[in-house]
Amino acid sequence: MKFTKTTVAVGVAAIAVAAFFAHGASCASERKDTSARTEESSVTTNENGVVSHAYTECTVSTNGNMVTERRRETRTNMDADGNVLETSTSEFAQSYTVGDPGAATFQTTEDTGDATESGSADTASFLGVAFGEPFEDDDAEFATDPGEPAFLRATFTPKTPLEGFDDYYVYVTPKSHRVAKVCACAREAVDPGPRWRRHYLVEALEKRYGTWARPCSYRRPIFAFNIGPGRFASVCLAGASRDYETIVQAWDETVSSDAIHELEELRAAARKNATEKRRGRVDAAAAAF
Repeated sequence: MKFTKTTVAVGVAAIAVAAFFAHGASCASERKDTSARTEESSVTTNENGVVSHAYTECTVSTNGNMVTERRRETRTNMDADGNVLETSTSEFAQSYTVGDPGAATFQTTEDTGDATESGSADTASFLGVAFGEPFEDDDAEFATDPGEPAFLRATFTPKTPLEGFDDYYVYVTPKSHRVAKVCACAREAVDPGPRWRRHYLVEALEKRYGTWARPCSYRRPIFAFNIGPGRFASVCLAGASRDYETIVQAWDETVSSDAIHELEELRAAARKNATEKRRGRVDAAAAAF
């Protein structure tokens, strides 16, 4: 088959035009629709030797004037011998207009250092109350809580109260009165804001501690946060308890374990005192007889 110069020129021109329009369509598509995907893996080990493997996939897509973020996290916990203890998967998606910062890319604890500004990974306190430190409030009245027998509970007022919340509680160890858990409770469900966005309390906790929320229930809006080594937070947005609709809390696992040991020490001391008291009464009665 023979090709003339004209035929070749027409062919080349047609290819160039097609390439031009394809490139233009591609550019227009890039201007209109973009998508970026990132992956991240992490491995952590707690004091009990449990190894947690987390694999996270994040996708950010722009379509016209709307941005959609999707995140999927798969977490596997194994004991020191490599046996799988638990496997969980959590997903969420949110949409917002271009220009809204949305959910920021969180830094790790190593990257943020000891900064204490909002958005850092500082986990030493919650609502201004420091974990592991004796709770110092001359007006505090400690009482037992049937639901938390290992702790003593007292009410307090934070320096910066949360909008819509009614009561604040601090849970301390029964002997040394060191802070183990802090709670904020609202009798009425806190305003969720726009329905197409995640609850602002969830985003606020993510921003404050530089971590992602994990859904914990298929029945109720409960989210958990791994805010640091041995420290965790959770929020129940509706139907939290018999008395409260919304509860936000954070706790320290190590101090909570210490509370159990202190309670056992107090119980052992009480049993010893009761035994000695009874022995004294028996001896006194025997001498009287």
